[in-house]
Amino acid sequence: MKEKHSFNFLVGVIIGVLVAMLVWYWQKSTRAEDGALALLDRLKDAEQKVREVSVELVRGETAVSLTPPPADDLQQVKGIGPVFADRLQSENITTFTGLIGLTADQLAEILGIRLGRAETILIEAKQVA
Repeated sequence: MKEKHSFNFLVGVIIGVLVAMLVWYWQKSTRAEDGALALLDRLKDAEQKVREVSVELVRGETAVSLTPPPADDLQQVKGIGPVFADRLQSENITTFTGLIGLTADQLAEILGIRLGRAETILIEAKQVA
């Protein structure tokens, strides 16, 4: 009799494990589907936004400024003369903001000067701006 009880117990444990695995798998798959559906919703919203913006662009309702900002007189910066100003303009650096946005290494390479001098010019540019 005892053998029958242990057999029934093992069968019950195996069935319980199988049921637990099925429930776990079902929950995992539905969570993945929910995540995929959420991503599809976000994709649909993004595509709708792209369509709206492209329609606005076709109609010309969106104003886009294509004019560059007015150029600053970079020669106001101590250490920048007409030659250095021309070199900076050839690299499309025409404003104090563009000049300040450079690193000392980049400025030294553009102007062909020492790193220390480039650092000094950047300090002066920050004061002028």
